[in-house]
Amino acid sequence: MRSRPPDAAEPYPHEFPAPDVGRRWVAWVARDDVADASVAPRTGRGPIRSSPASSGAGDRASAYHTLWEIALRYDALLDAHADLDIRAIVSLADMLCHLARGHPELSIGMPNLLDMPSLARRHSLHVAAVGILLAREMGLTLEDQHLLACAALTMNPSVHELQDQLSRQGNKPDAASGARLRMHAWHAAETLARLGVRDARWLMAVGQHHENLDGSGYPFGISDPAITLEARILRTADVWCAFLSHRHHRSGRPPRQALRELFRRERGKLDGSTLLALRHGMGYYPPGTVVRLANREVALVTRWFEHHARPDYVVSLLQATGSPMDEHRIRDTSRAEFAIREYAHLPQRIPALDWSGVWAAA
Repeated sequence: MRSRPPDAAEPYPHEFPAPDVGRRWVAWVARDDVADASVAPRTGRGPIRSSPASSGAGDRASAYHTLWEIALRYDALLDAHADLDIRAIVSLADMLCHLARGHPELSIGMPNLLDMPSLARRHSLHVAAVGILLAREMGLTLEDQHLLACAALTMNPSVHELQDQLSRQGNKPDAASGARLRMHAWHAAETLARLGVRDARWLMAVGQHHENLDGSGYPFGISDPAITLEARILRTADVWCAFLSHRHHRSGRPPRQALRELFRRERGKLDGSTLLALRHGMGYYPPGTVVRLANREVALVTRWFEHHARPDYVVSLLQATGSPMDEHRIRDTSRAEFAIREYAHLPQRIPALDWSGVWAAA
């Protein structure tokens, strides 16, 4: 039976572990596992803009339904009042990786738009998708991409409800909630180990996903080089997705602003190679970006293009009046009437959109 980590306290103490405890905890995680937990890069698989050109409308619509099935399974898994089913998590991560290989645009662009009751769970799915594709952009293996998906899906379940509550209220956490949030990464890794996870890289990615390179993170305040590559990727994906996410009390940041803030405010905290991979892979108009056109229609970016300046085309979502389009049409942004005027966001209360039709039109 696996022993408890050094100086492990009862759940959510108000005093946080000192950095030396964090370093000893890292050693404890790695001790019983043969997996390599170093930050050395591994064999590459190519850039993320490599979805099959032959993918047809039916394939893309089917891919949307696959993503929705993943979301429903993830909801059902977390709604079960029992220990987290690790095999089910591994299966969901495999589905996400398969979707990302075949339809990277949809896997990146749709999670943040899913109509899920829990924004926190939706965020975890989004982080998993971005983590997979960031790893691919950095030349990591399919195994590494799968591990990152597993880590993203298991990093926050114990605080999803609290995160949703705080998001609805728009308030800062009180002392008790703040302590719980600051300790959740540590306890998530402990829980995974108790449930039989033996991959040191998975455990450390979860346990370190709020650590910063300059030592300003939590719960341990560890710094470079103690933070693993997987944790660095997960951290960057987590912050990026949080910047883009729409909450009950605020709209998400546009991608251009999000990238600027990441490079200005978070430089020195986040890993530089992951930031460069993010900027190169996503650009200013990644799939899933909502824009307003010159004719006042609201449209969705559904593809990456060779240049990052502007997408060559988008798919219309809303008419100028704000009503959903009767038929989703491709708009050529080189035409004056369909030129992109600005970033936009979808209003919170609109009739349900036919997302499978949107992606089929793409």
